[in-house]
Amino acid sequence: MTEKKAFYSLAGYLAGALVLVALAVFLVDPFYHYHDAWFGMPVVLENAVYQTPGAARNLEYDSVIVGTSMTENFHASWFDEAMGWKTLKLSYSGARTDDLKAILGQIYSNREAPENILMDVNAYQLTVDPKTAYAIRPEYLYDDKIVTDTSYLYNQDVLLASVNRVLDGLHGRESNLDEAYTWEDEVYFGKDQALETERKTRGGMAYEPISLEVCDQNIDNILPFIEAHPETTFYIFYPPYSMLYWEREMIGGSWEEMLFLYKHSIERFLEYENVKVYYFQDEKEIISNLDNYRDATHHRPEYNKYICECIAAGKNLLTKENYEDRILGMYEYVQKFDYEVLWK
Repeated sequence: MTEKKAFYSLAGYLAGALVLVALAVFLVDPFYHYHDAWFGMPVVLENAVYQTPGAARNLEYDSVIVGTSMTENFHASWFDEAMGWKTLKLSYSGARTDDLKAILGQIYSNREAPENILMDVNAYQLTVDPKTAYAIRPEYLYDDKIVTDTSYLYNQDVLLASVNRVLDGLHGRESNLDEAYTWEDEVYFGKDQALETERKTRGGMAYEPISLEVCDQNIDNILPFIEAHPETTFYIFYPPYSMLYWEREMIGGSWEEMLFLYKHSIERFLEYENVKVYYFQDEKEIISNLDNYRDATHHRPEYNKYICECIAAGKNLLTKENYEDRILGMYEYVQKFDYEVLWK
């Protein structure tokens, strides 16, 4: 064989190998970039940053949960049973509003608009830079450019994930859509755990100015989707942080400003008929008992179930008539609370 023929032969083998690799990744598609799971393989969601865009575009649902770690211990089936939804959970730990903007963009990109979207609002989401993401996003999974798909089709991690999905199918693994991203069985809850986590930072809290302009810019990352899709009902809830969180705000001197930002954000959301706002921050029996928490904010999973039940029953629903009284009540509770009791 001449050197020229050998070169062409090698090039042919390499081209064939590249085609086979791309075909294998396309068919298995572990990040659901092109399609739902095929060939009886399970849908396994375990990497929010990489799998969320494809799942948002290509999995089947009529309602979706988007949000932070405060939503990760929800079970999709709770909402299916209580609300009559077909729910997909796209929780994204640490999600900032820029992340939510990207996720909502994928949800509405090329499919029928969902009937319902559930999302949480947290303190840091109202105060961080509205143009920053929690983690670097792989833009080739979020854009619609065919040329960037090579980063997906020829990716060692994606190929490994493809092998794992095939093995999952062969071993009969079930889809994890109901409990995707949950960590309820992986951590300890209780007063000792919560205090130990908070003790490390308690003495170092300093005042950090809070900007209403930044708050509005963060909200403005979300509102265009609410405005453009009146056919979707947005269920927005404010999670029940423990009084350790409010002690932190008290020590830092920003507790009043933070409550003002919450009030301001609620007012903006209540302007829309397709938004329902639920308020859990003033659940005194929950937030004053540190046995319910693993740190200052993350509560036991049974309170995720409680939040679901309340939303289904319309409990803790804010209106233009009652939201100011709820915030005022929380203001007085935070102001008068004996925080030293938490440490005894």
